[in-house]
Amino acid sequence: MKPLTSSEFKLEELSRHRFEKLSFDKAILVTGATENHAYHLPMGTDTYVAYAIAQKVARMTPGTLLLPPIPFGVSDQLLPYPFTITLTPETLSAVIFEAVESCVHQGITHFLIINGHGGNNSAIDVAMRKLHRLYPATKVAVNLAWWISGPKLAPEGTFGPDLGIGHAGEAETSAALYVVPHLVDMSVARGEWPSSPREVKISTTIPETSRTGATGDPSKATAEKGRALITALAEYLARFLKEMDKVGWNFAGAKWEQLAL
Repeated sequence: MKPLTSSEFKLEELSRHRFEKLSFDKAILVTGATENHAYHLPMGTDTYVAYAIAQKVARMTPGTLLLPPIPFGVSDQLLPYPFTITLTPETLSAVIFEAVESCVHQGITHFLIINGHGGNNSAIDVAMRKLHRLYPATKVAVNLAWWISGPKLAPEGTFGPDLGIGHAGEAETSAALYVVPHLVDMSVARGEWPSSPREVKISTTIPETSRTGATGDPSKATAEKGRALITALAEYLARFLKEMDKVGWNFAGAKWEQLAL
């Protein structure tokens, strides 16, 4: 099959004339953020990486409409840093709900949300519950944390036991080096390792625990590691969508183990 061009699945690139010649039965929505990512990564890292994953998934799954990404998220933990833009959870949840609802009115009822920022999780959950309550036929799936899923799915040995997890740490910096290398400045990358209890969540802001805004070790990052984690996750999500199509988005009918899902 010939690879799809972006103008065959990106909503913002489609004219009405072209749109009416195509057929879509599902859509992907990216939730990102615009916030400080230490000194070495761009403010839009969360959006850039999640959207890159979404584009790969859309190319592999015909009939998938890729919606424009939401570039702002719930980033109040990073407000002390310059030019962090934040929404309230209520605002983000409303934007997600209304964007998906607009597609439902156009006949699309199957959705995958790819989230780029951990602060968005509660807003996404509220939007999904409301959609399911008001539109029972609408099915919404979500990948909440590519920075955890990607390193887990990457080939063994790509990352160490900690999976490179951290804010602007090894995994996230690797992904940025692969997706937007021209926006990364490794000469100013610095790692920090804040300590925290394993089984207790503490309400705090990143500036209270990290001077730079980074957690983890970005010095270990490479573009090849970024390619590995993004490719592995995109292939996984594409398999997920194809399986959902086979079973009519009946989650109970899917054969997850057979597909390594």
